[in-house]
Amino acid sequence: MLAYASWVSTSNMNDNSCGTSCMRNYVAFMPMPVVAKQCNDLLFPADQRMIRNDFTTRLYVSPPSVDSGCDEIFTMIIYDKNDNVNGHHEVITAASQSTIDLTDKSEMASSSYSGQIPMYRLGSILNYPDSLTAYGHFAHIVPSIQEWVTGKTQFYTLAKNCYIEFYADQDGVDPDLIKVDGIALSNYDYDLNRMHYFNRRYGHFILELPGYGLHTLENGGNYVLYVICKNVNGAYDAAGYLTGYNQRKQ
Repeated sequence: MLAYASWVSTSNMNDNSCGTSCMRNYVAFMPMPVVAKQCNDLLFPADQRMIRNDFTTRLYVSPPSVDSGCDEIFTMIIYDKNDNVNGHHEVITAASQSTIDLTDKSEMASSSYSGQIPMYRLGSILNYPDSLTAYGHFAHIVPSIQEWVTGKTQFYTLAKNCYIEFYADQDGVDPDLIKVDGIALSNYDYDLNRMHYFNRRYGHFILELPGYGLHTLENGGNYVLYVICKNVNGAYDAAGYLTGYNQRKQ
């Protein structure tokens, strides 16, 4: 297992855009292996991912691995709430930094036939409409929707200031059928955002969940679950992680 750590992560892009509000924070995550592919082979179904900006500053993406003599151009279509049909094309290359900024967008989705495109979230605790001051950071991979899980997931939280954030397909958005710690989600105070991408409907849920220790989420649909905690060791310290994902079948 390989872990990556940074002791001085900020949401700044080295342009002093957030000035004195760029508080540094320690982040660590397990990077995902780059998936190899044959040159110019297309991926079906497409590699598709989505995320909102509630806990996100930006996303980092990288192309798949090919032989050194391959001249294929890797492209990704990026959608947002105002353009969820056509999107715009981005060229993804290992020779330069490929980032997607979400400080001015509420959500995004991506689709690529070029191969599996690893994506990482730089997570931040933001108090909108102030999108500059980040009260702590974290990082983790963002699985494709083909890697989402189903059924029961166990996860761990701290005693307070922790949230679960999960995305679910149309089969997993009924709060009466989703259970958190054995109790229907409809009995909790939660936020729900509807998302429409890839000609399908999805739900994005955020729930504050106090209580130190293990918890469970049960969902009969396909979903991906993240845990985010703020004020971990101070006002500018956060933690967040992906609870799990499946290996893509193809």
